[in-house]
Amino acid sequence: MIGATYGEVQDHLDRLIGGVHAELDHDTAELGRSDAPGFISRLLVADLVLANLLLWLVLPDYSLYWITASFFLYVVYPFLFLVPSSDKSTDDGTERALRPLSERFGGTGLAEYRWTIAKIFWNSFFINSLPLAPAFIAIYSLNIVFALFRAEGLIGWLIVFQSAAILIFYLAIAVLKPFTGGFFDSVIGLQNTVSAKMHRRVQPLWKIMLPIGLAAGVVAIVLIAAMLLPGFTLGVIWKSEELVTGFGFIPVIFVLASQIVLVRYAQGASSGRLVRQLRERKIEILTRHVLAPLEAYRNQLTRAEPGVLDRFAQDFADIRATFLSAKVYRMQVQDLAGLLPIHVVVPDLELVLNRETIQLLGDQPGSRQIL
Repeated sequence: MIGATYGEVQDHLDRLIGGVHAELDHDTAELGRSDAPGFISRLLVADLVLANLLLWLVLPDYSLYWITASFFLYVVYPFLFLVPSSDKSTDDGTERALRPLSERFGGTGLAEYRWTIAKIFWNSFFINSLPLAPAFIAIYSLNIVFALFRAEGLIGWLIVFQSAAILIFYLAIAVLKPFTGGFFDSVIGLQNTVSAKMHRRVQPLWKIMLPIGLAAGVVAIVLIAAMLLPGFTLGVIWKSEELVTGFGFIPVIFVLASQIVLVRYAQGASSGRLVRQLRERKIEILTRHVLAPLEAYRNQLTRAEPGVLDRFAQDFADIRATFLSAKVYRMQVQDLAGLLPIHVVVPDLELVLNRETIQLLGDQPGSRQIL
């Protein structure tokens, strides 16, 4: 902006305002788009629920089939995100030319912004995990009930422990929402409080560190058990329970397919509501904190108000950071052969792996976020 004339700045503002309007028009159109499950999806879910109720009444070991299938589910479900979607699936509508990965990185110098990049991917992981919480909480709560009723000794307690770890993990995501700014603010606030107490020596050091160590230990146990041990638990069940091998694997497969459909259906409903909230938040931020100031500066330039170029130059970095922070996450719809659509939020690699963009986001911690 240094040395620019009124006309050059006006032209630049017109292009920026046009880009913001295009982004707002796209998100407004997406809000009016319905991705509710169709009749076939709802009919399939209803049939599978009734079929599983019938199997529960007919098969004496249905609870074991359910438990075994649930751990298969936890292992295989993430791979469904790699299944290509039908033509009905959409992204954020932005056209992107494919470029080599080396060019996407925007050269070197990203290492110093690794925490900003890590935070973006952290947010994406947990915001996509949140819609899974209702279904997984229901499935693994039922696991615990089945395991307690079966009373199978150590294997039963392993199932209870493993299911409880997964249950706690998704309950924590649902309650804490670790992708929000409030979560990070609370963590930073806790860190500052602990640091202040240690420096002022208000309490003995062990009284400060013991609760932190215990909390960290519990978190570590839950994370390891929820993310790394389901495969181990599945292996123990597979080796110990002959009922789920051979022909007994057939009902396991059916129950697994039922669980996948039910989880996908619930995920679609939850993710749809979540993405709708994100789009509404994005529209509010772009309208209030990007479009409004840009149009205000455009009007001031038209009237040639004194000092307008200096004020715009000072505010432009924050306005741009706000705009980029609203665009750094892409909202997409994925489905399975046209059925069971879900919404996912993924980082826009064109922005995340661009040094100029990440530098701007990293240097503007106060910019408004859609999360």
